[in-house]
Amino acid sequence: MFGFLKRLFGKNSQLPVDPEEIVEEFWLADFTRSKTARFCEESGDSYTASFSDNSLQLHLKRRNLFAWTVNPRYRYRDFVLEALFEFPENRSENSADTTDTAAGTAAAGILFRLISDSIFYSVQISDRGFIRLDAVVNNTPLPVLGWTETERSSRQPLTDKNEEIPPYLESDRVYSLRIIAHDTSITLIVNDVWVAECSDDTIQAPGKLAFAAQTWDSCPQATISLNALSVESRSMEVETLYTRWNQYLHIPEQARIRLAETWYAMGQYVPAFLELRKIWKKRQPQHDELLLAGQIHLAQRLYQSAGDFFNKALEQNPASPEVHAEIAGLYYLENRWGDLEKHLETMDRHVIQESAFLSSLEGHLLAWKGDHSSAAQAYYRAGTINRGQGLFFFNAGKEWHLADENTKAAKALKEAAHLFLNNGEYDDLDQCLALLAETKKDDPELPALTGKYLYATGDMEKARDQLAEAVRKRTKDSAVWYLHAMILQSDGMTDKAVKAVEKAIQLEPEYGLYRFRLAEMKFNAGASCTDELQIALEKDPDNGWVHNLAALVSLRDGDTDGALRAITRARSILPRELPVLINYAEIERRRGNLDSVLPLLSGEDPETLHAAANLLVEDERLDEADEWYRRALHRRPHDPEILTDCAANCLERDLLNEADDLLARAFEGASNERMYQLVSVLAGKKGEYARAEVALLQGLQEFPENPTLLYELSGVYLVTGKLDKARSLAERLVKAGRTDKAEALLKEIQDAGTNKIHCWGRSGSGLNRRTIFPPGPVPNAGKRTV
Repeated sequence: MFGFLKRLFGKNSQLPVDPEEIVEEFWLADFTRSKTARFCEESGDSYTASFSDNSLQLHLKRRNLFAWTVNPRYRYRDFVLEALFEFPENRSENSADTTDTAAGTAAAGILFRLISDSIFYSVQISDRGFIRLDAVVNNTPLPVLGWTETERSSRQPLTDKNEEIPPYLESDRVYSLRIIAHDTSITLIVNDVWVAECSDDTIQAPGKLAFAAQTWDSCPQATISLNALSVESRSMEVETLYTRWNQYLHIPEQARIRLAETWYAMGQYVPAFLELRKIWKKRQPQHDELLLAGQIHLAQRLYQSAGDFFNKALEQNPASPEVHAEIAGLYYLENRWGDLEKHLETMDRHVIQESAFLSSLEGHLLAWKGDHSSAAQAYYRAGTINRGQGLFFFNAGKEWHLADENTKAAKALKEAAHLFLNNGEYDDLDQCLALLAETKKDDPELPALTGKYLYATGDMEKARDQLAEAVRKRTKDSAVWYLHAMILQSDGMTDKAVKAVEKAIQLEPEYGLYRFRLAEMKFNAGASCTDELQIALEKDPDNGWVHNLAALVSLRDGDTDGALRAITRARSILPRELPVLINYAEIERRRGNLDSVLPLLSGEDPETLHAAANLLVEDERLDEADEWYRRALHRRPHDPEILTDCAANCLERDLLNEADDLLARAFEGASNERMYQLVSVLAGKKGEYARAEVALLQGLQEFPENPTLLYELSGVYLVTGKLDKARSLAERLVKAGRTDKAEALLKEIQDAGTNKIHCWGRSGSGLNRRTIFPPGPVPNAGKRTV
């Protein structure tokens, strides 16, 4: 009897776990056993999450990747989380160059209150020890705390030999992060040093926790480890720890100063000044703090208070160039020209001449006094100090123009124009070019600069004339020849476009983008481009579009293995580009693996769903394709291209009335020659030849001398016995450059006794879109701007 009771009450009875439950618990993760770690091993297209060396590791396989793995069990709202991150050894070896962000090359982090993949809080700490906090809503990060520098630790040296040394003191690759989420307050502590208390009410609902990692442009891959993790969500403990860290424990002054600097940089001026006030309650303000306080008030246009703080800072350090510059800027903002002049006279000339800001202020002062030539010199000096600001050169050019020194003015304005163009500052560039034309209308560089400006702003008609004028003047600017080639190509003049690109290459042979464009043009023309493509790969190996083209070339040559290698490389560089993904899917389709890649094309994006449907059509899976077209139309019901492709698929399946309805809807949004062709096919299948003829004639009014429509119309005339009208179209086909179709038509006229019906697809192709295509205009490769 007692044995039975012992077995009854001693039996382990585990209640089912509700993963959506909001729990109050203390949980310490155990990464030595996957069954008790709560996290799961997983892999994605560009990352993997796995357990290794008693830790949870995220391996990121490419640059500019933000990935995370979710703890699926339980939700939390208020909690204290402690995590121990470790970055890989020899982090510099992961860096391809030195163009990383100021924060670092990679970051580890925690996501909390994660409601979905698009709504959560994100805390990141970088491998340089910078931390930030964002509220992400609908995939849009809303900064709560910008990148803030932290210190390694403020711990005193160990006095007890038995005391354990914290891991972050043993290795600079290890960081300890503590997050206290308490109602709308979020406190961040790094390496046992208070960093910030932030207030934000964007996400107040409980949510999941996740381990996250980030790589930036200079980090091609990284493996970041979560060595330890604990969560305390019992309300009494959370309240106690929140009060302890924010009210009782000592907060280093330097931490408050760094936080004030971050708030100031974010435009959060009141919180920034409050952090300084907390320091000043315990001691007198110091020079740098007074300077920051003045800058905070100046940004709010509180000029009187700003001046008071600057004067107090100047009392502590009368030689401070930073304070002198701020006071001078204050006088300028208040239009106190006399005070500005006196202040600049008291300053060391070397300080003024070595500062772009002070030189610009001197230029403003001299311009106000009417000394235009001297003002121009001051502005130009500012531009030479800070080469990235076109406004300095523009002001110099404007003042020299007023002084009738037009040669100097033109030189400065052209320097400004190049900077405005490279920085995408098109409004300033428009004013600059107008002044340059007024200053020196026959300047040989003016057409080139104007053409590049018009091309950049999308005014192709005017850009065509200006670039052509620059080319006629035999410009030495390779970018002009390149853009001229792009316009020629868009006009269908491929041979001339090739020659223009070859001229650009002659002027700048090391620029890989030109090599790529030459290879692309030859590929699209059906010519061999092997040599040009190889040079493009050598000159610009990190341009994903070059590898995309290499994949297309291999596919054209029947080398699907080579195509797969090239497109895989392209995807690693351009992971978010839909054309690259579609080409990858097409390559896999030809390898017989379409089903394995279709999940990559599922989701909510109508363009991706549309592409998947086209792939299924190419694979002759027309019923499945219709389902994907319908999903795309559900998300974008008035898209003419999707409607047209879906209609073409219905025609292939002899669903004529459905195709008729879809084409009618497509014509409500736009029209193109293919839509008129499909109407003629539809009418032909229904035996409505008069309707087919009318549709094609209407199409030719909108798209004159289109060879496809001409040939389809000849088919209608043959079927209806209008041989003279069909014969008249042969000459028009020759003029349209389709001699082959003209000869085929004449042969059919000679065989007029045949009963062939041509009007539902006599051109032999074109009912459905191709899924393999080269990319559109290549984005800026990052090396230069044309």
